[in-house]
Amino acid sequence: MIRSIRVKLALWYAGTLAAGITALGWFTYSYVARETTAQTDQELANVTSAFAQLWRASVAGRTTRRPEEIISEARAENFEFVVFDETQREIASNTRSVRLRRSQRAAPVATPHPDSLLLRPDLAPLFRQAGAAGEAFTTLTGPLGQERAYAVLINLPGRREIVAVIRGMEAEMVMLQSLRSSLLWAIPIGLVGAFAGGIFLAGRALSPIGEMASQAERIGARTLHERLRVANPGDELGQLSAAVNHVVGRLETAFEQQRRFMAEASHELRTPIAVVRGEADLALGRDRSAAEYREALSVIGAESRRMTRVVEDLFLLARADAGQLHLALTDIELADLATASCRTVQTLATARRATVVPIIESAARLKGDEGLIGRTIVNLLDNALKYGRVRGTVEVAVGRRDGSATLAVRDDGPGIPAELQARIFDRFYRGPSARTDDDAGTGGGAGLGLAIAKGIAEAHGGTLRLVRSDPTGTEFLLELPSAD
Repeated sequence: MIRSIRVKLALWYAGTLAAGITALGWFTYSYVARETTAQTDQELANVTSAFAQLWRASVAGRTTRRPEEIISEARAENFEFVVFDETQREIASNTRSVRLRRSQRAAPVATPHPDSLLLRPDLAPLFRQAGAAGEAFTTLTGPLGQERAYAVLINLPGRREIVAVIRGMEAEMVMLQSLRSSLLWAIPIGLVGAFAGGIFLAGRALSPIGEMASQAERIGARTLHERLRVANPGDELGQLSAAVNHVVGRLETAFEQQRRFMAEASHELRTPIAVVRGEADLALGRDRSAAEYREALSVIGAESRRMTRVVEDLFLLARADAGQLHLALTDIELADLATASCRTVQTLATARRATVVPIIESAARLKGDEGLIGRTIVNLLDNALKYGRVRGTVEVAVGRRDGSATLAVRDDGPGIPAELQARIFDRFYRGPSARTDDDAGTGGGAGLGLAIAKGIAEAHGGTLRLVRSDPTGTEFLLELPSAD
């Protein structure tokens, strides 16, 4: 099996060229052979017409020349003339002299045939066709090589005779044989040259790929900032280089996000772990009262729950990234789920002295995982309450649009700065809080809420995006495929 692309390209080039050269050679040879035969046939027809006129004049009595003299007068020394009557008996012929001249290259001698000489067997089909159709051409193959023959029916007073004219094709056959030999030599030589040229051209064409491979081998996890050189962006190799650079760029971004993700995850878990360890060491440092032990265990329990929540969120995001998020699909009425989610965040709303208002614009049914979609809505509401105004209003609007079930969450907060809007779905990203110092503390999250909500939406074939964010408020829009 050939593995080299260079050799494969050369073979394809040579094979294609071979097919073209062979077809051209066959067409050339066929055309020359056909034209040669056509010219010979035209010559035979002209000679036969001249001879027939002389023969008719002799039969009509306008001349007393013998048949042999008439044949000689036709001035066609390289042609055989044979005249037969309807009983296929030869009347006149110069066959012997012409064949003797062709075989021995002797001077032409008119040798008459006896009247009783019967028709040559190889001419019988030609005479039958001429007798039926008035004229006929045929090709004969004999001891002296290939011959071309033409027969024509002559109507004479009281009888019919058939004149056949035969011409040897030695010169034409030699020319065609020379042409065949030339083609049989030229085609292989041309193919060898084509293969060599194909190897050279393929090497020149593929050399940039080798350079690209060498450059790509130098790119690793620590050198993802490097890119392939693009010599000509307009050709196919330039487009390939650009595509590879684009992939490497995405890998660099992914690696950078992964490193930042790991650093932020470690930072997020380090604090509760330090608290747990400090409380445990402090509790075990000396004997304490039951109340002090309960207080230490309460702190340890709260931090453990926080770590558990972060770990579960990370696990959920990992499954979503891998496309392995298991969905327990059921029929869901989005308006009912939104109303229930509003009740879930009521405690946080009370702490913020805010109002959560569900707005049901139209019924919206969908198939999805009720728990995960409910978590998405709660995350959006939690984000709106934390970053909205104290004593503000959060609206949850449910409706349908273009075959999708939609849920919009709007707050009346100060909005997200334009330079930070591109990062709001990043993991562990937490924007600057808009709360004032007199806020009731609501506690900060890990910065995973919006990332999880976006992952859940995409797992359901939907989208979650920031519609607007300005000093009048922020609006997120969740769109999921409608069951209708």
